[in-house]
Amino acid sequence: MKQSQLKFLSFTLACLLSFGIGFSTAYAEPPGNRVLNIGNWGEDVFWLQRKLMDLGLMDIATGQYGELTRAAVMELQKAHGLKVDGIAGPQTLGVLGKVESFTYYTVKAGDSLYVIAKRLDISMDELVQLNNLSSTNLTIGQILKVPHQPQPLVYKVVPGDNLYNIAKAFGVTVSELAVLNNISDKAFIKPGQELIIPEPEDK
Repeated sequence: MKQSQLKFLSFTLACLLSFGIGFSTAYAEPPGNRVLNIGNWGEDVFWLQRKLMDLGLMDIATGQYGELTRAAVMELQKAHGLKVDGIAGPQTLGVLGKVESFTYYTVKAGDSLYVIAKRLDISMDELVQLNNLSSTNLTIGQILKVPHQPQPLVYKVVPGDNLYNIAKAFGVTVSELAVLNNISDKAFIKPGQELIIPEPEDK
């Protein structure tokens, strides 16, 4: 392996070890004072992407600020009359901070508050409060507001990566990574390949 590839892999893994575990939470923490731009990594980038997803401007949150995130930020800025530069500064983040992290669920036959809450891994009380329900009776076709469900963390393989180092960086096992991504040959992954990262189990 070339020296440049080893250095790049070390840098990549250092970034992942710093930020990767935070990505697995359902909702990352809002950003602090950092201005976000191309090349940034972190939980604040993940928060930004989740908010852009809530607005339908992105399809997935990776925690890495790339061209897709920049394009989504520019769409948001254009829609709100902000300077269209693709940089998530205080004004842009302020707009996103007002976005509610919820989506909608249509009640189907056989549903109940208990069934829906269990399916979404939330409490019945949360469901009642979110929808200001005065009764536990639901009707088919009723629209309920529910928390936005977490999206998987996706990691794009770079030259020099292998399943062992990626699994170690994210605190998961090689087997978990291989099973989730239907990888039969654990020794073979290629640059550009996208891997879904499983959520680490509590030890």
